[in-house]
Amino acid sequence: MLRTLFDEIPLSSGASFKNRLFMSPMTTQSAFYDGEITQQIIDYYAFRSGDAAAVIVESCFIEDKGRGFPGALGVDTDKKITGLSELAKAIKVKGSKAIMQIYHAGRMAWPEINGGVTPISASPIAALRPNAPVPREMTEKQILEMITMFGDATRRAIKAGFDGVEIHGANTFLLQQFFSPHSNRREDQWGGSREKRAKFPLEVMREVQRVVKEQNAENFIIGYRFSPEELEEPGIHFEDTMYLLNALAELQPDYFHFSMGAYTRPSIVDSSDSEPLITKYLAQRSPILAQIPIMGVGSILQRTDAEEALKLGYDLLAIGKGFLIEPNWVNLIKENKEVIDYAHVNAQRKLLIPTPLWDFMAYMVIDPEEEKRKHERLKELQKVKLTFKPGTYTIDAKGHNSELKMNVTFSEDRIEKIEADQSNESEGLSDQVFIRLPQQIIEGQTLNVDVISGASTSSQGLIDGVAEAVELAGASSEVLRARPKPSVQWSQEIIEESADVVIVGSGAAGIAAALRANQMGLKTILVEKLSFVGGAISISGGNQVVMGSKLQAEAGVIDDTVECMMEDFLANGSGLNVPELLQTLAENIGETTDWVHEYMGVEYDMKNGLHTLAEYRKKRELAYKDGGHGFAASARKALEKSDVTIYLQTKAESLLTNGEGKVIGLTAVEDTGKRHNIHASAVILTTGGYGNNPNLLSQKLNNILFYGTKSSTGDGILMATTPELNAATRLMEYGKIYPNGVEVSQGYAKSTIGGNLAVLKRNGLLVNSSGNRVINERASNKEILEVLLQQTPQMLYLLMDAEHFEIFTEAVEEGGITREDLTRWIDNENEAPQVFRGATLQELAEKAGMPYESLVDTVARYNGWVEKQKDEDFDRQLEFLQERIGEGPYYLIEQKPRFATTMGGLVANHKLQVLNRDNRVIDGLYAAGELVGGVMGSDSPSGANNAWALTSGKLAAESVQKIIQVEYVMQ
Repeated sequence: MLRTLFDEIPLSSGASFKNRLFMSPMTTQSAFYDGEITQQIIDYYAFRSGDAAAVIVESCFIEDKGRGFPGALGVDTDKKITGLSELAKAIKVKGSKAIMQIYHAGRMAWPEINGGVTPISASPIAALRPNAPVPREMTEKQILEMITMFGDATRRAIKAGFDGVEIHGANTFLLQQFFSPHSNRREDQWGGSREKRAKFPLEVMREVQRVVKEQNAENFIIGYRFSPEELEEPGIHFEDTMYLLNALAELQPDYFHFSMGAYTRPSIVDSSDSEPLITKYLAQRSPILAQIPIMGVGSILQRTDAEEALKLGYDLLAIGKGFLIEPNWVNLIKENKEVIDYAHVNAQRKLLIPTPLWDFMAYMVIDPEEEKRKHERLKELQKVKLTFKPGTYTIDAKGHNSELKMNVTFSEDRIEKIEADQSNESEGLSDQVFIRLPQQIIEGQTLNVDVISGASTSSQGLIDGVAEAVELAGASSEVLRARPKPSVQWSQEIIEESADVVIVGSGAAGIAAALRANQMGLKTILVEKLSFVGGAISISGGNQVVMGSKLQAEAGVIDDTVECMMEDFLANGSGLNVPELLQTLAENIGETTDWVHEYMGVEYDMKNGLHTLAEYRKKRELAYKDGGHGFAASARKALEKSDVTIYLQTKAESLLTNGEGKVIGLTAVEDTGKRHNIHASAVILTTGGYGNNPNLLSQKLNNILFYGTKSSTGDGILMATTPELNAATRLMEYGKIYPNGVEVSQGYAKSTIGGNLAVLKRNGLLVNSSGNRVINERASNKEILEVLLQQTPQMLYLLMDAEHFEIFTEAVEEGGITREDLTRWIDNENEAPQVFRGATLQELAEKAGMPYESLVDTVARYNGWVEKQKDEDFDRQLEFLQERIGEGPYYLIEQKPRFATTMGGLVANHKLQVLNRDNRVIDGLYAAGELVGGVMGSDSPSGANNAWALTSGKLAAESVQKIIQVEYVMQ
């Protein structure tokens, strides 16, 4: 019988497909931060529905820590049913069936897109990807819970009106990880032999079918997607896949779906074998498997492609690129019309393609042969045996603050010893780098080791230093970088313990809360996911509002008031500040400052005194002596003297509750896998912001350079906003944006603020790309930012002469910009960041691509205002109008918007108790610091964030102590 593209296809479930053509699942990356549906996604799918037999909706995560990419859709909670039902309805009303693809990313759920959570998998084996994390091995209980999650996702798909689900067992996600001998090294019933490795996908299929039956979902379709082979060794070979498919066929799903880049693809494991995998499949399938339709995908664009795929033996065809560039693809080929093989650069709006997918489309057509070559290269490197010239080699690596002198000793076949001089590195921040990394490198004889959280620069410096020594010893560092990460033996130990209060996060707020709680006699546990205490304040410039303190009075200001401070903050925060919280800060910061100075032992820079700032009508900001790391060093000493129990490299995983909405502690997991169930009267969340979690950021902030700590992933928000606690949030769209960032890598910045402050109070100008001044350089950051954001592109340049460039160079080192960085950027003037040097202003302007006449005139005009002692253009204050722009060479350094601090967060009252969406207190849960939203409004003035962190942390501890006292009396 002649098969055609438009045959009706009956299925074992009782349903049928009206033809053989499907829209392939493709990730739009356009869901809300929590996986909720957006109207943009609904419009995208609805536009492509109708003529296709079915639309397979992109992979939907079944558990909120299992995303494989940003902006993923979720089917992990019942609250998502309403939104998903809108999507299903939009697809079905046009005439196509709606099928939801369900998955968990497993070890591919990288921490940065899952709130910093360490991924899970069958075994603790990292994927062969650059910087891939080592996952935690799933316990028997977790495996059974995961199977149930697939069933729960199916139930939600049924409730939302979908016609079926496609179980995603491909693309290196969790189901494939269990079947793969590379990622599954277990020796229990879930791993070892091929039969045992197949158990997990088989149980998932059984659970999905059980739920369909339980829900009486007649004619509900169940498909299964698979990747036929893996490049990894050991890995999945085609014979393994045929075993799995033949086993799954016994359960009679409705279809199987190849996951490949081309429907004609041969083996990627055996390059000498040119036979298409589909013909191998047809030859090796069992009689039962032969009854189940097989779907092909990849490189099907024209009608002739589709008909050739049908002739090869596919029953169903999934089309990706065709539906992206031609939403009416089925009708077009039905009329035998040719489909263009590209989308016009201006067609995004017409095609209703979400921006993340539009940006991703070029990546989707990457040459698979190139990917194959990369994997082959990796496999070859892993086979190479190294020999070294024995001896000790001394090198100067790049540390966080300066050069890092290292001695690396080799025998003929091993790295034997790594010694590094860490005296110039930040005390406390990098300690674990010089303990753990050498041990891991030596034990594994590999450079493929994870950097230490919070000390990435020092970590990378040490790794690169060893690599340099390897080359000096006559061997290839590329080979050592390609070697796999050693598997980690995770501890199964569970510790049950108790405290009066447990604090999550050891930044300024956490430190203040812990020390104050300890001072009041509370048994206190402090949990920190990084390897050091100090958080963001450790690497900040270290300024703090000190209004109402003894230090402010000592520095000569005695007329500052709560009312004046509140007015200044309201003006800076666009009036969006929460009055209750702002008043709490203003009324208590003076007492807090005195406590920080006298009890914690933190020294303030009284020599340089209070700062003059445009944001404040009174001088109310001081710096810590030796900046933020000076504060952190003093705080660490205070903690060492206290009775606070501190768990480092221990991540708070979830809050414990009594089942009635009261928080009674938390569960935290060490990086070894050891679990702590900490029972406490109260939990204080001080986990900081969410600037490095794109799923929590507004679109505006996602387009601003991030320069904060990579640990700022919104952990506290994610823990508190679970359905049970339902904590409220506010002002999540706002962040503290500064106008002085240089883009050191795509999307990430370093700050020049230290250099700006040093130079702009003497001379130095801010000019736009036309070479013109546009702002009083001593205006507030907020005013400068407003002007910067109006520029096209959004960038200004800091202009300096030779003398002041030297001052700038010394001043920016504290922010992690070295002299070597500046030299490299100047030499690479056609690359980011844009830093230019010219012997003359004309040469400088030409390098920067700006009119030199404008730049020359700008400098001459400014120098004239210095002579006249009045800036008639922008009214620069007289005290900052004392030095001319002097002799060259001259420099221009880009100034782009950057942010680290987020303004939004949890809703809390003046007692720092967290409130839920019904505006009720969540018993036992407190928050402090950046995690609390609202005190700053839309923007925070200088020194305010540290002031709030310390004040709110201290007050939160005092609130807890009062509650515990009441409970004690009631007992």
